[in-house]
Amino acid sequence: MVTKIEVEKVATLAKLEFSESELEALTGELNNVLGYIDQLTELDVSSVAPLENMNEAVEQSALRKDEVRPSLKVTEALKNAPKAADNYFLVPKVLAQEVKTYVEQDIVGDEEEELL
Repeated sequence: MVTKIEVEKVATLAKLEFSESELEALTGELNNVLGYIDQLTELDVSSVAPLENMNEAVEQSALRKDEVRPSLKVTEALKNAPKAADNYFLVPKVLAQEVKTYVEQDIVGDEEEELL
């Protein structure tokens, strides 16, 4: 059983804010999910082989062949971007805290080169 305090702690770690009513609703929903998971532990799966790789369960013929195809040109990729500069997408900061980042110069080079 998950408590409201535990939901608040996870929300804080995920940098999410919820009202009191939302916290209570989320606590109830999480407890419902955990209840369903508890029901699954009651199943007898002793005769079921473990699945170690999803690809083993999928027929190989169902997958398309890997084919090398041309990538988008930088100008094509950026043409519908709300904001772009110097051949890069401009996006808002995700974290409020300072995060050290670096960008290697000339990764893309001329805007007519293909993206990797």
